[in-house]
Amino acid sequence: MPAFVHERADDNQYIITKRHLDILLLELKANNVAEHHLKFVNRVVHKFLDKTTQHGDYWSFTVEDLISHLQNLQKQYSPSMYRKHITYLKKLFRIAGIPLEHNLKSPRYVGVDMTVITVQDVQTLLKVIHRVQFAKREEVSGRIANKIMLGLLIMATSGLRVYELTKLPLLYIDIDRGLIKVPPNVAKTGQARVTFITKEVQSLLKQYVERYSPNPDKPVISYFSLEKPFIRKEELANQPIRPKHMRKFFSQEWDRRNGNATVKKLLMGHSIRGDINALHYSHHTTESLQSVYDKVFKKLKFGAKLV
Repeated sequence: MPAFVHERADDNQYIITKRHLDILLLELKANNVAEHHLKFVNRVVHKFLDKTTQHGDYWSFTVEDLISHLQNLQKQYSPSMYRKHITYLKKLFRIAGIPLEHNLKSPRYVGVDMTVITVQDVQTLLKVIHRVQFAKREEVSGRIANKIMLGLLIMATSGLRVYELTKLPLLYIDIDRGLIKVPPNVAKTGQARVTFITKEVQSLLKQYVERYSPNPDKPVISYFSLEKPFIRKEELANQPIRPKHMRKFFSQEWDRRNGNATVKKLLMGHSIRGDINALHYSHHTTESLQSVYDKVFKKLKFGAKLV
């Protein structure tokens, strides 16, 4: 990869070109980064470039422009998201030969969400969803409630991420087998995997499909439809757990039921690059994974029903 000479528009300005952006994305693609993450990085970079001065196919900025941008990020985002923005700006500056990479510092300690979620917590949230009026027409409100409930339960019993659930077409869920196939373009890591849902959630999903005949080429629920009610509906906005906590519930409940740690990693799509056992030795067929899953979550039930 060519080394770039540090470019300056004048004594006060630094330069970023379109070629620098292309090389940043090339580096990420070479590392097999998933498509949705590439889009995220592109948004991060352009959020910064929007605060600079564009001159055709290149942008110029000053240290003051950068400081202003960082201050705005700190106000808008959590420490963890702020760190992500810093990470990709540093990569871009390295490629562009801009000597500010080592001056960008992010918080060393990021707050960890220590929330503990139990079956009872999920049941409480489902009861609240049943009570919320999502639309003026009762049948429409009921369908929305069922969508949200199903989305939460699929994540709670499969370990899917919110992003993955809301990008996964329904046809990738084999309802009869309780099997979910997560393709590379949906998985955060870019690696295909399989996971499962419980008998109870299979039954609820089958009822939902029979009642509403959803498009199999589309997800059960969109990101907007899942997240919006937790922002705009007071009853949900005040709840201590959110959609993102369903994946946390899956992990915690698996441990509470003494499930195999390696199998949990495989089902949740965790990186196994540093796990020698998982990477080189502990390989599983879909059937063996389902066997372990069924033993661990065989008795997991929420007592949920469609509205």
